[in-house]
Amino acid sequence: MGEAKRRRKLGLPPREVITKKFNDNSDKLFPWIPISKVQISKYPYMPVATMALGLILLLVDWTKFNTAN
Repeated sequence: MGEAKRRRKLGLPPREVITKKFNDNSDKLFPWIPISKVQISKYPYMPVATMALGLILLLVDWTKFNTAN
């Protein structure tokens, strides 16, 4: 028996569907990225860490590229 039939049989009201509401008034850094400026300010080291990781990956790839020649 489905939930709707069971609730009707018990005399309960239909279940309310909880939907996520998108807040357009949030302070987004970019509209297409679901991260706000407040969330980014909690991690001030993140740009430096990602830049360092990218630099390390670039150097590793560059050394592999140069030894191939």
